[in-house]
Amino acid sequence: MTNSSGIEGGSSGSADIVDSDRVDTDRVDPQRGKASLEQLAREFSSGYRSVGSMVYEVLKDAILSGALAPGEKLRQETLAEAIGVSRLPVRSALIQLEAESLVIFHERRGAMVSTLSEAQVREIYELRTVLEGFALREAIRTMTPERLARLRALAIDADAQGDGHAFVEARNRFYDELYGSQSRPMLAQIIADLRLKVGGYLLGRRMDSVHGHSHSALVDVVAGGDADTAVDVLARHLQAVCDGVVLLLDPQD
Repeated sequence: MTNSSGIEGGSSGSADIVDSDRVDTDRVDPQRGKASLEQLAREFSSGYRSVGSMVYEVLKDAILSGALAPGEKLRQETLAEAIGVSRLPVRSALIQLEAESLVIFHERRGAMVSTLSEAQVREIYELRTVLEGFALREAIRTMTPERLARLRALAIDADAQGDGHAFVEARNRFYDELYGSQSRPMLAQIIADLRLKVGGYLLGRRMDSVHGHSHSALVDVVAGGDADTAVDVLARHLQAVCDGVVLLLDPQD
């Protein structure tokens, strides 16, 4: 399911996508979250081999989309009722999401959607800039006409999508191809893990109108073969996204 305006992405469905509205975790509407979980459960109720995998995907999507906001308490009984399952698969899913840094367990307060400080967000994006810059240089160095054609088709598909799950999936396919997730799976996984750490603040919305980027425009830069220019475009975009995420942080985090 998984990580915007054209120059974001990668595997694992993380949604590096922000808008200009703050996330105020003190104003989370429990009924809105419950309704979102019920809708996701209906969407994901088929195609999974187990209840546990379905529950995991529902909760992960809810966190990455902002339906479950950073700092929001995750009561197992409430989640189980909304999804229509027992508490056991919910607890298992929360433990799995904790391993991915999307959920944190507090001794007294129980499970909550993870929050980040400004320093943590900026460090994550500094690391992403380095790693994704390297991945982009490698992509340009090894680019072939066939791969470029696939990238153009994937870019057109991603740019045609609106907000939400379809856009995230299309964007992920584009960056999987661009960053060569099959030839460099470890690099792709590290980038995806870093993206997931910021997932809850990113709200599943595009930023094209804010930054003027598109996937097709990035392909044009890549096709030009100038790695320095491409990496500079990527770095400036990631910095802009980082600044947008910082604006979404709760000042108490």
